[in-house]
Amino acid sequence: MHIGLRRLDEPLLAALCDTAAAGADPLEVMPPVPGPPGWTTPRRAAFVAFHRERSVAAQVPVERTWAVVVDGEVAGAARLEPVEGGEEAGIWLARPWRGRGVGGAVLRMLVARADGPVVAETSPANAAAVAVLRGLGADVTVDDDAVHGRLD
Repeated sequence: MHIGLRRLDEPLLAALCDTAAAGADPLEVMPPVPGPPGWTTPRRAAFVAFHRERSVAAQVPVERTWAVVVDGEVAGAARLEPVEGGEEAGIWLARPWRGRGVGGAVLRMLVARADGPVVAETSPANAAAVAVLRGLGADVTVDDDAVHGRLD
């Protein structure tokens, strides 16, 4: 399996939106949008606008965002956002790519691209993300509703 990151641009953004709609719940991949559940036309438009405003077309990007590409297919997204004390990593993968080692490989790629320590936050219920963080040697702390990881 070949896993890579390609900087998110307009053509990849359309493919990423299709991947999200086919293999992820909207709340897993974007902020909430009012309206009925599911991938409605307004929600797809909000997904595209969100990524344009934060990275693809931003004059001053909030984050660096990549499409996760596995064997030539867009499988999800990865990002690095500057925060106090480092860069926050974020990854989401469409359901067909989960549990196959893609997340760990992508996190290693993000660490290699980071301009300092990498931090990540997830919920205690996200056992796969917690396992990836621990497997890569992150300093992991758990509080009531969040798991925090740091890779120096």
